[in-house]
Amino acid sequence: MVPSGQNGRRILSIGTDATIFDTASAARARLEAYARRLGGLHVVALVPPGFRAEQPAPNLALYPASARFSLFRPLTAYRIGKAILSRHRINLLSAQDPTESGVAAYLLKRASNIPLHIQVHTDILSPAFRKNSWKEYARWRLARFVIPRGDSFRVVSSRIAASLQAEFHISPSRMCVLPIFVDREAFGRAQPIFNLHERYPQFDFIVLMVSRLVREKRIDVALTAFAELCQGFPRTGLVIVGEGPERENLESRVKNLELTARVKLEGWQDDSIPYYKGADLYLLTSAFEGYGRTVVEAAAAGLPMVMTDVGVAGEVIRDQATGRVVPVGDHAALVRALCQARQDYPAMRRMAERAQADVQHLSPRTWEEYLERYRASYEVMLR
Repeated sequence: MVPSGQNGRRILSIGTDATIFDTASAARARLEAYARRLGGLHVVALVPPGFRAEQPAPNLALYPASARFSLFRPLTAYRIGKAILSRHRINLLSAQDPTESGVAAYLLKRASNIPLHIQVHTDILSPAFRKNSWKEYARWRLARFVIPRGDSFRVVSSRIAASLQAEFHISPSRMCVLPIFVDREAFGRAQPIFNLHERYPQFDFIVLMVSRLVREKRIDVALTAFAELCQGFPRTGLVIVGEGPERENLESRVKNLELTARVKLEGWQDDSIPYYKGADLYLLTSAFEGYGRTVVEAAAAGLPMVMTDVGVAGEVIRDQATGRVVPVGDHAALVRALCQARQDYPAMRRMAERAQADVQHLSPRTWEEYLERYRASYEVMLR
């Protein structure tokens, strides 16, 4: 497979997203768009067995770095990368994260002396990250080794940029702050295909969460706070959209808290618009976030917000100005914010209107602008 590169420029990217091998996935469509903008793009993905190498476009080639045990996948990616470097002129190495992918990309940098570009999508230096599990602790250790050895960086929020500058003294000139693209205008003008309150007429107020059901999202914390909210407002409902490995644990917690009638686990939904447009309040209780795409989506849809101080809190959602922001781990503050949101909902609506106006001015504003800034994040090293 020989992707052609504009002006001879070719990038070798290491990542972990298996959905790039799905022709209908959003990740595949993004890669095809990136390849058209960047030139030649080789992408190696750390995945389980069962995937095949593909060349979906003349300027894009995909390679699975397969191994049964995830521990061995970075070494497989390194071997595949070495073979690519031996056959093609690569101008830049890119790691889609500073952990497993970063290790493989760093080894390739050592072997080739090609500059290394690192993307950071998660607030990996947050203390909550390394405390989340032993796997995150190991990833935190890997990141602390890999990040100082990068040459340029793309981060998704100013919060992450500030943490990298503080911890590793990385110059701002070596970093590009490029948020995850959300089509805010589309969310604002979209019409829901059903009415959420008509679906759940037993609720006079609906709190919404859209999230992967994973530990760091701390939906268990949300459930405990929601149980207290229901003591004063018994006709409040919580709708959770998403799937993940924590679903069974969350179902048990819902039962133990006697919330079965008030909490609806909707599973993954292809169309989230009716939820954003039909709910009364959006809730995010994550222990850490890199950005918080769903926060921006909810704000674009005009939905009032209560969230923990993670990701875009302070940038997009400012406490008492465009929503409510509470400290991570402060249960009492979370319950107070939820109760106040119910007691003075007109104030929450006014904050939501300001947030909706603000997110329309976030950069990048269009998909084309996003692609151009994505290209520019590499261009510093390609010159």
